[in-house]
Order: sequence, then structure tokens, then C-alpha cells
Amino acid sequence: MRLKNLFFSILLITSIISFAYTKLELQIAVGERNQEKVLKIINSLDYQSLPLDFKCEVVLAYTDLYVWGTGNVKIYQDIAKKYVENLLKSFPTYWKCQYAAAMVYGHYVQKNFLLALIYYKKIFEFAENAVKYGPDQYLAHLLVGILNLETPFGNLSKAQYHLFKALELNPNHVYTYVELGKFYERTNNCQKAIEMYSKALKVKGEVIWKYINEEGRQVANERLLEVKKKCTKK
Repeated sequence: MRLKNLFFSILLITSIISFAYTKLELQIAVGERNQEKVLKIINSLDYQSLPLDFKCEVVLAYTDLYVWGTGNVKIYQDIAKKYVENLLKSFPTYWKCQYAAAMVYGHYVQKNFLLALIYYKKIFEFAENAVKYGPDQYLAHLLVGILNLETPFGNLSKAQYHLFKALELNPNHVYTYVELGKFYERTNNCQKAIEMYSKALKVKGEVIWKYINEEGRQVANERLLEVKKKCTKK
């Protein structure tokens, strides 16, 4: 009997361990854009029992699937929207809840640009709240910087401030250098644009941003060639 109980105990422990994924494992799977693994991890989790930060990562995973996943991706966005609205009601002053909300609504616009007219104020508000409640979080500053640089509703001075703040907080994020390169292109500073794009190609980047790192380097390489041509002409 004892052996039988021991067997079932070991089986139970093994089962629990095999499904005890960490937040980092989810971030890496999302960063690799591995839909199968992302879903496997999410489906193994008891969402309600997760810590707040982990819940936000689940929301970000679902809304990311909406952008680059395959199949009926709308169901993932519906879940992300439901979860983030509940998080905002319960934890309105936690930075990542506001950040996740900005990403969820931003992804609606990414799929349908006409929705920008409806959602842009909401997206900016969520992003700015993320900075307000998480002033030391580079992702919050990076998002506000990108919104101000890349949308017609932005402000270049704000873009500059927040992009440099993101860089100060995390000098190892490839896309921060890419966005700063774009900023310097917009302000007609070829040499500084070249400097930033060159750094984007050299910086190692973080493991949780594998696809974004590769995409950023590709963009940086393309822009670097174009900017060098512009500088040569001048």
C-alpha cells in the first residue's frame, strides 16, 4: 500500500512539475513567436492564482498571438481584452496593467488603422499611465516614445525624452536604438542616426525578445544603408 501511495505521489509531483511553467518561459516563448509553446504554457496555468505581474504577461501573450498567431486569433484578443479590463478595475495603479491595456488596444489599431481615430487617446492615456505608475520601467518609456515618434498624434520632444529614458533604464534593448535612429532621421541628423543604427546591430539584446531583436537588426541594417546614402549626397 505504501509503495502504491508513493507511486501516485511521485506521479502527481511529476505532473505538477511538468506544467509548472515560469513567467520567463512564457516570455521566451512569446519572444520566439512560438504559438504552440505559448498556448501550451498558457493552457497549463491557473490564471486566477497567478501573481499580478504574471497575469499581465498572460494578457500580453494573448494579445501578441492576435497579431502574429495563426487560426482564429480573434479569440485570443477577446480573452486579452477581458482580462486586462478586469485588471484595470482591480489594480489601476500597477504600471504593467496600464502597459498591457495600451498594447491590447494598440494591437486593434495595428490590425485596422481606421480604429486609430477611436482608440488613439485611450492608447496614449494607458501608455502615459504606465510611465506614471512605473517611472523606472523601460518598456513603459519605450512605448510612449514609440507612440510619439511613429504616430501622427505624437510629439517629437516627448519621443526624444522617453526613448532616451528607456535607453538609460535598459541599454540592452535592440529596438530602442532603432527608434532613436528613426528619431534622428526625422530631425535630419544623419551621423547620430548612423550611430544608433550601428549600435542596434552590435547590442546583444535580451533572450525574451528574440524575434524582435532579429527584426530590429534587419530594420537597422536597411535604414543604415539608406542613411549613409543620404549623408554621402549631402
